[in-house]
Amino acid sequence: MKLIDRYILGQMVAPFAFGLLLFSTLWLAQILMKMIDLFVTKGVAFTSVVKIFVYSLPVVLTTAAPMAVLLGVLITVGRLSSDSELVAMQASGIGFGRIATPLLGFGAAASLAVMALHEFVVPRATHLREKTTLNEVVLVRPLPKIAKDVFFEGGNNRFTMFVRQYDYRQEQMSDVTIFQFPRDGEKSGYPRVTEARIGQLVDQGWNFKSGTTHIFSRDGRLRDDVQFGQWFYPVDNRYADKVDKKDLSPREMTMAQLRDYIAEKEKRGANTKRDWVEYYFKGAFPMASLVLTLVGAPLAIGRGRSGTSLGVGLSVLVMFTYYIIMGVGRTMGENGKLPPMLATWSANLIMGGFGAIMFIRAVRR
Repeated sequence: MKLIDRYILGQMVAPFAFGLLLFSTLWLAQILMKMIDLFVTKGVAFTSVVKIFVYSLPVVLTTAAPMAVLLGVLITVGRLSSDSELVAMQASGIGFGRIATPLLGFGAAASLAVMALHEFVVPRATHLREKTTLNEVVLVRPLPKIAKDVFFEGGNNRFTMFVRQYDYRQEQMSDVTIFQFPRDGEKSGYPRVTEARIGQLVDQGWNFKSGTTHIFSRDGRLRDDVQFGQWFYPVDNRYADKVDKKDLSPREMTMAQLRDYIAEKEKRGANTKRDWVEYYFKGAFPMASLVLTLVGAPLAIGRGRSGTSLGVGLSVLVMFTYYIIMGVGRTMGENGKLPPMLATWSANLIMGGFGAIMFIRAVRR
């Protein structure tokens, strides 16, 4: 590696790292708001929220990487241009194509890294995220919300409570009446009525102290009174048993797995347009880093001393355009209006062609 390559790459590292942090934070902020909602509003366990958040990181990194590369290229070339270093290099006989070579190499390396993540890390992380969401969010019954002077369900449809006093600071109930309705198939048609002096929701269950349970016969007469000092009643916190989730969706598969999956569907005569679009997308999107480097390098020439603010603005604008083309292409591919491969590669072809034209013009100046 020559001195000029080391110098340009050295200028590229800091803005790329800044861009990766900036754009990852923007994506993570949206995910974090959802995680906070799950934890605070829906009462999902903190460990479950953390796992879902961690499993979302690979997707965030692969999404933010092309934007970070583009920002790094724009700031690097823009600074070289504004400080007249670009002119000095060209005056020394170093053409723009040679100056941009390490940047293109950086973009290609970033594309290979994103491709590796897309193939080996993202599918597994996506599967674990979906599995965790299903088993620890969707199938988990929320904890009962304690309310004073109203009847509320205590964890299942056969356990109803009435609380006369509730201390919100200590989360402690006083003068509690519990109605345990008979299970299906039980002989008695009358509920058991329990009166407890104190009650709390602890460790996924109700803990009652100093109470009496009244048991009634089939004709409604009081049959027995059972006094207790402490009684723990577990809360049924699941709608269903845990699901292993062995079946993978296309986004949870590697390209090899998805290709086999498509072959199986085609044998049954099933429609595979969406699957082929997802298959080609796994190879097309990682190339965004290289394509956007080709666009960003000539775009930043002669942009003055606008610095980071202009770089961020151009990055968002160019990347937004790329995503729009990619989204339209995917939709047309899924609807059969374009071949799946052309549909998913359309953004790379259009943006890459535009970048190549500008790059050639920059080289010929």
